[in-house]
Formats: sequence, C-alpha cells, structure tokens
Amino acid sequence: MKYKSLSLLIIVLFSACTIGAQNRKKVGIVLSGGGAKGVAHIGALKVIEEAGIPIDYVVGTSMGAIVGGLYSIGYTPQQLDSIVNAQDWKYLLSDALDPETTLLSEKLREEQYLLSVPIAGKSAHVSDAGIIKGRNISRLLSELTVGYHDSISFNRMPIPFACVSDNIVNGSKVVFHNGILATAMRASMSIPGVFAPVYLNGMVLVDGGLTDNYPVDIARQMGAEIIIGVDVQNPLMKADELTSMSNVLGQILNLVGEESYRKNVKDSNIHIQVDVDGYSAASFNHEALDTLMRRGKEAAMKDWDKLIALKKEIGIRTNYRAEYPGPFKIPTRAMLDTIPSVAQITPHEKPVNTINIGGRFDNEELAVLLLNARGYFGAQKKSQLSLTTRLGKRTFGRLEYTYSPQKSWDINTGYQIGYNDFNLYEEGKRLMNLTYVHHMAWVGFTKSWYKMLVKAGIHFEKFNYHDWPSGPDVSITRSSDKALLSYQASIMYNSLNNQRFSTQGMEWEAAYRLYTDNMVTYGSNSPVSVFQTHWSGYFSPNRVFTIIPSVYGRVVGKNTQSLAISNFVGGNVPGRYMEQQIPFTGINHIEMSPDAILTGMLGVRARTYKNQYIVVRGSYGRTANKIENLFGGTNTHGLAGGSIGYCYNSIIGPIEAELNYSNQSKKLGYYIGIGFTF
Repeated sequence: MKYKSLSLLIIVLFSACTIGAQNRKKVGIVLSGGGAKGVAHIGALKVIEEAGIPIDYVVGTSMGAIVGGLYSIGYTPQQLDSIVNAQDWKYLLSDALDPETTLLSEKLREEQYLLSVPIAGKSAHVSDAGIIKGRNISRLLSELTVGYHDSISFNRMPIPFACVSDNIVNGSKVVFHNGILATAMRASMSIPGVFAPVYLNGMVLVDGGLTDNYPVDIARQMGAEIIIGVDVQNPLMKADELTSMSNVLGQILNLVGEESYRKNVKDSNIHIQVDVDGYSAASFNHEALDTLMRRGKEAAMKDWDKLIALKKEIGIRTNYRAEYPGPFKIPTRAMLDTIPSVAQITPHEKPVNTINIGGRFDNEELAVLLLNARGYFGAQKKSQLSLTTRLGKRTFGRLEYTYSPQKSWDINTGYQIGYNDFNLYEEGKRLMNLTYVHHMAWVGFTKSWYKMLVKAGIHFEKFNYHDWPSGPDVSITRSSDKALLSYQASIMYNSLNNQRFSTQGMEWEAAYRLYTDNMVTYGSNSPVSVFQTHWSGYFSPNRVFTIIPSVYGRVVGKNTQSLAISNFVGGNVPGRYMEQQIPFTGINHIEMSPDAILTGMLGVRARTYKNQYIVVRGSYGRTANKIENLFGGTNTHGLAGGSIGYCYNSIIGPIEAELNYSNQSKKLGYYIGIGFTF
C-alpha cells in the first residue's frame, strides 16, 4: 500500500509539471536583418539558452533568417560560431570558382582578369540580375541544410520557423512558412543590386529587410505570446552623417520600413539592441565578426535580469531549464561532394559571352593592359571564339578557337601576332634594345582535371628582328629569323589553396619541345630538344609565416644561336618578355643565359596585419654551356641574389614593393608592381 501511495504521488507531481509546461505562454525569438552585423545574433542566442528560456518560434529577416533557419533545425550557437569562423567570406560572398571543383585550365584562365562583364545582351535568367549571382553562398546553404532539401512545412522543424522576403513584381511581402529551407533563407538575404534575386513561382524575391527588417508581427501571427527580439539595425543617421553614397543608400532602405520597425520594437517584450557602431552590413572580416558576436552576447547579458524575470510572465519557474534541439550533424568534408545544390537557388551556369579586362603597372614594363572578348556558340555551347589584345612592351593580338567535345577536353587552334620591345642585358650590362615581330600559329589539345593539366600540340613560329648589335663580343646571328616548327608536350600539377597568396600546396610543371625548321631537322642536322621544369611548395608552420621554396630549370640540347630557343633569366615574372624567361631575385631585367640553367629560391612570407605581408627571398643559380657542367667544368657561372619587400593583397591585385641585390647587377635595385600578372 505504501508503494502504491508513493507511485500515485509521483504521477501527480509529474502531471502537475506537464500541465504547467503545457499552460505556459509561447515564446518567439525574432532576429533582425543587418548583413555581417547579423552574426551578433549568435552571441545573443548563447545568453538566451544560458537563461533557460524556452523557444517555440524563430522568425528572421536577411542574416537573421540564415542564423534563425539554421538554429531552428538544430545548429547550436556554438556550432554557428564555428561555422562563421571557418568561412572564407571573401570567397563566399562572390562567384569565385571553387578550387576543389573547378578544372585547372579554367582557374588559370580566370585569374588573369580583374573584371568580367557579360555581353550576352538580354538575359533569360533572373540569376544574372545582380553583381553577385550567389554561387558560393547558395552552395554553402545547400550543404548546411542537408536533410531539408525537400519542400516541407517549417512548423515541422525542431523549432517552427519563418522568414521574410519581398516580391518586387508587385511590392508584396512574402513570408516563408513552408518550402525548401535553403531557398527561403537565400531569398530573404538577396540585397537588391548586390545579390541576384531568387525566382520562385512567378515571384522575384529580394531581401525582406526592405519592408520588415524586424518581423515581430510575423512571430505574433504564428502564435507567439512573448517576444524576445535581437536587433542589429543601425539607428537612422543625422544630416551630417549622410556624406557618402553607402550611407545615403542605407538610410533610404531603413526609411522604407521605418514605420513597421518602430511598431515591432514597441511590441517586443524584450528588445535586445546590439551596439553595432563602427560596423556595416559588409564587415565580413574575421576580426569584425568576432567582435560582433561578442557584442551580441554583451547586449543580451545587459538584459539578463529581464530575461530571468520574464520566466514568471511565461509561466515557468525562475530555475526552469529549457531543452534545445541539436547539435545538428554537420556533413563531413568527404560527404560534401555528394550533396546536391538546391536547384531553386543554383545560379545559371551556362557559358556567358564576356568582355574581360586585366591591368597592371610595374617599373619593369610600366603600364600593361589586357583585353579579352570571349563568345560561345552552337546549341550546346561547346565552341568558343576568343579575341585577346595585350598592350605593353610585349604587345600582341590573338585569335583562338576552342572546341570542347567533353567538359575536361579541349581542342584548340589559333594565331597570334606580337611586337616586343625591351632591353637585353649580359652580366648586368645593357647589350641592346631588342625589337621584333613574332608570328605564331598552333593546333593542339588540352586535358584538364581539378589539379592537373596536360597539353600537347604543334606550333609554327616566325621571328622578324629589327635591331642587331655590332661588335666581336656578340654571338647573335640572323639565323634567329628562320621559321620554326615545334612539337610540344607539357604536364602541370597545382594544389595551391590560393593562386596568389597560397599557404599550402604545391605547383610543378614539366615541358618538352622538339624544334625543327623543316618539320624534321634543324639546320640540316638533328632537331633541337628543350626541357623546362618548375616546382614551388608552400608550407605554413603557423598562421603568420609561409615558407616558399622553388626550383626552375631549362636545358637546350645544343647551341643554336637563336633567340627563339635560347635561355633567358631575370625579372620577377616568369615568361614576361620571352616564353623561356626564368625569374631570378635581384636581376631586374632580362639577360641572356647559356644553354643549361638551374635556379633555386627560398622565400619567407610573414603576415603582419590583415592582408599585409613582409617577404624575404634569397636565390641561387648555376649556368653552363652543357647540363653536365652545371656543378663543375668549363664555362660555368654562379648567380646569387636576395630581396626584402612589402606586399598588400588588394581587390585590384597584389601591391608590392621590394629592394633587391644580385651579383649580376652588383647594385641595389628595386621593384614596384600593382595588379595581377599576365
């Protein structure tokens, strides 16, 4: 009997707790829009969980929709913190190619250009209606929402969720209560003119912050009786603050939804206002994001007493501890390749006709401009016609046709005419001003993988030289003018994690050419064999330092006294004036070199602040008339040089300046460069 009484008491107590829990008021969390400032929501959610507040609904706009949507399916604030810190935001908020899933041939082609402008005319796809199509952010949202790629009611999520977008077809507010989660979040964050809109069921959807950036009203409609809102919106600016285009545009956007915003603030039980002073919607650097998450937590902690007191109004005890969903099972790196991107938000990926522009300034070649027009034709867009012009001391025009029978296979042919004008040196002394016209035609094929590229083909070249030196010490003959036909093959490997400021990976290339002047022989003798190779590695023992060793080598099978085949050394950029030019630290010009050359360089790059670096390099090389004499024998020569420099990774390309010295120049030299190399 005693045991029956005890059991009855336990049942009564359990029932009382259950009834109490069922009778409590429903709580809605509202997260405002704000771009980068929206990561402050993560810090605030940490505090709300620490306070033990139950959460029945989550509603958000823009970045609040992304944080809220992920939280609703089970991502913990700690997981969201880690996700934010793990992202390369510069890459994510762009349409840059993914190095893991992009063919190496395409990566090498695109890295030359600063700007690409579509010239296809009227687009038939809404994903073209924005500076950023959203390729990478859409891919990330697809990966983070695996398991929610089907259209469902958002009330079936671990925490019921809704987010806001605007339909610019008729100006109506669109509230997502169902559908595909990644689509809803992507639509809610589509800042007009920046991100391409989302096209869905005849609607063109943009950022919901235009009309309802703090959607308390939506949470009320869902059934929330208690509202805890986290607000990262900047207050309206005063007249003396509206001094820039970005400030004026931001003010206009805020004014559109100002009436709704003020009403929703008043309707909040707790309005957590985060201090976002000094930060904007575009503050996506890691230092800013860390600060914003901390400020979100600090803002919520200021309202800690209010949160605890709110429990009584909710109808729960002060020491009540709510249970939250999660942690969400994050896909592993190996799983990501198998996760499809949500079709509704995948940008239009068919080849687009473009005009591409590249530019550079340095004290070697002064101003350089690269212009390219690329067009695709045919039903399957497998044929490409490209016209390229380069203006500088090495000027050329190139017309090229490429046919791609499969994604990774290219068959190409083309013609290029160029004019070169530069000074040629020998052991630091100016030898001559070399000017010539270069004709080249070719046919070949390319096979590309993500990290490897194989090429083979036949090249016809003709060099017409204009100026020739005089004197007994010069061994250059007019045999250089003869036409050459060469058979070429090369293989390249590239695993760099960043093409310009890599911190890990390596790149190497090996190329072989067989030169003839009649398709079979060279000068009535055997053809001339040329082998060239290059290897560079990037090793980072920590986040500050990167160690960069590299090796270059080129060997000509026999002496031809032809500038078209001979070795050249010097400059900071390989192949700048002559395709066979090997760079060397401290030689700020181009020098002739014997038929065998091998150089090595060791560089150390130190990251000092954000995108700024100090770079120290040392180089050593050997030259000889034959490969077997490189490290001993007759006609050998040693090269040595070093440099110290500064580099800034800007949006227009690296900005670099260095002081250098070599035993060839025998004087202190300098190099200044701005922009990408090509």
